[in-house]
Amino acid sequence: MTSARRLEGVRAYGRAADAFETVAWRPPTAARFDARAANDAAAPEPTLKELVADLPGWVTVVGGGVIAALMGALVGGALAI
Repeated sequence: MTSARRLEGVRAYGRAADAFETVAWRPPTAARFDARAANDAAAPEPTLKELVADLPGWVTVVGGGVIAALMGALVGGALAI
């Protein structure tokens, strides 16, 4: 076993693992785990006004085009009747 692999074993398991020794698996530590409760009021959600303000400008143009296409299809269908 190379010295680099031994160093990885020391970092992961607290000791160097030999090539023929079995090492018990353990899950990695969760460094970014948020321990707060799900209904904690300390984490406010953004309002609809803030969400709309954060959208890029092209979303407005594409959304308007989609609405115009739907309205055109509806009016065209109504005129065909």
